[in-house]
Amino acid sequence: MLRQILAITWKDLKIFFTDPGSVALIFLMPFMFIVVMSYALAGLFGRDDAQIQVLAVNQDQGSRALAVLQQLDALDAFQVETTWEGQPLNREMAERLIAQKKRSLALVFPSDFSAALEQSSAAERQTAQILAIVDPATSNQFIEPILGTLQGLIERQTFAAMIPSGMDYLFEQLAPQMPLEQRERFKAQAQEATLEGASGRDEPVAVLVRTTPEGMRIEKSPNTYQQTVPGYTIYGIFWIVSLLAGSVLLERREGTFRRLRVAPMSRAVMLAGKLTPYYLINLIQLAIMLGVSSLLFGMSLGRSPAGLLVVSLAAAATATGLGVLVSALARTEAQVGGLTILLLLTMSALGGCFVPRFIMPEWLQMIGLVTPHAWALDAYQDLLVRDYDLWQVLPKVGALLAFAGAFFGIGVWRFRFE
Repeated sequence: MLRQILAITWKDLKIFFTDPGSVALIFLMPFMFIVVMSYALAGLFGRDDAQIQVLAVNQDQGSRALAVLQQLDALDAFQVETTWEGQPLNREMAERLIAQKKRSLALVFPSDFSAALEQSSAAERQTAQILAIVDPATSNQFIEPILGTLQGLIERQTFAAMIPSGMDYLFEQLAPQMPLEQRERFKAQAQEATLEGASGRDEPVAVLVRTTPEGMRIEKSPNTYQQTVPGYTIYGIFWIVSLLAGSVLLERREGTFRRLRVAPMSRAVMLAGKLTPYYLINLIQLAIMLGVSSLLFGMSLGRSPAGLLVVSLAAAATATGLGVLVSALARTEAQVGGLTILLLLTMSALGGCFVPRFIMPEWLQMIGLVTPHAWALDAYQDLLVRDYDLWQVLPKVGALLAFAGAFFGIGVWRFRFE
């Protein structure tokens, strides 16, 4: 019995290793996925050099805003940027950088920030307002901890600003003859003690007003469905690659293409007839996933149905084109399965379908642009979350059509009907 088991095992191993392509894909696929996801998540777990980049526009005429920004920048998790390409940041520059998706958050400190915190009378105290300019496609799970940290630092500055004037009043009333040096020593000690206990206070000392850059019209923060549905929708439609490539391989093996070539039709017509059903299936997938998300979860579909239609048509064409390419390159079922998984998981991870691209290292964000997933996902978020019009997503539609053309071109060139 053991010899029979070993004989069957040896036979299957020989069959498996006679296909070097599938062998390579079996080992390469999990390795690539591990590498990509490890780098993509490096911004969330344990990397000492991973920092959250925050733009800061300091209009404050005093020193309190600068102190807050210095304390925020001193924290290991944050990198505060007050200049861009050697130029001091202003609000217009910050909004443009966010609109261009180079950054996700900017803080604007008003000119009266210090004055509001240093009011000597509590009755006269104003509420210092900081403007937080946020890309609406950025998740609240990312933004809220940053604003919470900032709020705590502002509270510390508020108490620091309140102490000197309050102590001066007490000294004038209770100990007017105390030497100035002794007064300053007492004030420094009181200030240090107060700051140590300031974190437990919950008195609001500043209001963080959230807004979006000009052109990104949004009435409220995006919900979890608007942030996750586009990513998983893009991930899902590209699995048409597996169905298309598997079907082509089956018909090639059974000789269907060979029999069709006898009919009076060109190869282009045969290939178009083969691809059209899968293109339509992709469009149905998109309609169902977006439609169900809208009906069940109340997800907004934006204000541009034409934009949504054009992006969907381009995304479906890109997925179908990739199916043609895989069909042309794969020779066996094992290669179809391995190549499909390798391409789709890697491209989905790089394109931001699993992990938002803004938390990835910048070099990995740039690499992600070589995938159609990144352009399709960004186009959907422009429409669903940033409330863009059709004309504003046309450059991304053009990129998707370029991917589709390249996939189709190479796939048709290498396609074999037998």
